[in-house]
Amino acid sequence: MESFVDKKDIHELFKTLEEGKIEYALLRNIGGELPKKLSIKKDIDIIVHPKDIKQLISILKKKQWSLVKHPWDFGNNFIFLYSMDPFLFFKKNQLHLDVCFQLSCRSLNNGEWFPLDEFIQESIWINRVKVDSPWKYILNNEDYFIHLVTRSIFDKKKFVQGYVDEIERILPEISEERLIKKLELVFFKYTSSLMKLIKEKEYKKIRTNYIKYSNY
Repeated sequence: MESFVDKKDIHELFKTLEEGKIEYALLRNIGGELPKKLSIKKDIDIIVHPKDIKQLISILKKKQWSLVKHPWDFGNNFIFLYSMDPFLFFKKNQLHLDVCFQLSCRSLNNGEWFPLDEFIQESIWINRVKVDSPWKYILNNEDYFIHLVTRSIFDKKKFVQGYVDEIERILPEISEERLIKKLELVFFKYTSSLMKLIKEKEYKKIRTNYIKYSNY
């Protein structure tokens, strides 16, 4: 039988972030896992404004959180380019917290991490959405869409069903004109092909199609 994180611990985490005046947003809640159905094998993913890194570490340590080695850190593979802030990973009891400070992509060659365009980074904090949940803020739909797509292509290397469900849920609510302007900052001339495949639900073709694309 699968074990879940105590929802009280999840509520307490976000209360700590609010009390510490940390500027943050929940990155994902795939399948509505939070706050009642988060497996102890999974973690909570948030993005925090880079200005709050020291404050975040300080307030979590005061609440008995441990800063531990990131599960993706195998040494020479955990490389961050262009002054990107490395991910941080915290643990308390059975709850794990994965923190990033920029939305990012991963190199298709050597797996280095690099931040998305600064316009997108600024949009996160200008346009984050306040919600009536234990986590007070989430990404706006445009930035969330970009996060799901870039993570699927560059990191997960496939579109898993939970991500597809989220993409299809939010796409009708997004201004396509604004979305395309942001996507072009990541995918350049491939953007139109990307959107076409998404609308046609041809998710299995996207990554291979992107890698083969040469019309830049």
